[in-house]
Amino acid sequence: MAAKIKVDQIETVDGSGNITLKNSVTMASGKTLPAASLTGTLPVSTGQIVQQVSNNPNTGLVSMSTDSWTEVHTGLRTTITPSYSNSIILIEVIFFFGGHNDGTISHFKLYNHTDSADINLDTAGNRQGVHGSQRMVDSDANDVHMVTVIARTTASNTSARAYTLYHKNESSSNTKTFFAHESDTSSLAYAKPVMIVTEIKA
Repeated sequence: MAAKIKVDQIETVDGSGNITLKNSVTMASGKTLPAASLTGTLPVSTGQIVQQVSNNPNTGLVSMSTDSWTEVHTGLRTTITPSYSNSIILIEVIFFFGGHNDGTISHFKLYNHTDSADINLDTAGNRQGVHGSQRMVDSDANDVHMVTVIARTTASNTSARAYTLYHKNESSSNTKTFFAHESDTSSLAYAKPVMIVTEIKA
């Protein structure tokens, strides 16, 4: 026969320190433990989100004419400090991009600014590694696409690091625009970019 103890309070002999439970605790049907009563760090299972950091900077219009990898805007730098060294890190940026109707290809990559390191890039034959590309020949210089670029890597350590967005063009003589239509009129638009960095338990 199972024993039953009815008490209002349980404490250690001297009223200090912790009480150690030697077995698992099962809540009776219909009973709950208030979340506000819990302290400490709860365990995280494989595949669960450990933390997420986001950034939505007010960059204004950015114009670039370069055929070398160049940071698009310092305001996009988003810092995360991983909780686990083996975690999966997903880096995502969403932004307005204008190809200026010129036909040249634009490339994008997410970059570890803190460690001056590329993020999980590979080549295929003579093709360079990127996280995304665009060619826009639509109507005029105000054409834009909403672009999403995502990269996946592993944390490797628990040191803080900042991620950012880089861009390069086929030719340095062609201008590309970010975050707004080129012409400044009330019928056109500006959209602040969003950078999201997510840590997922491996």
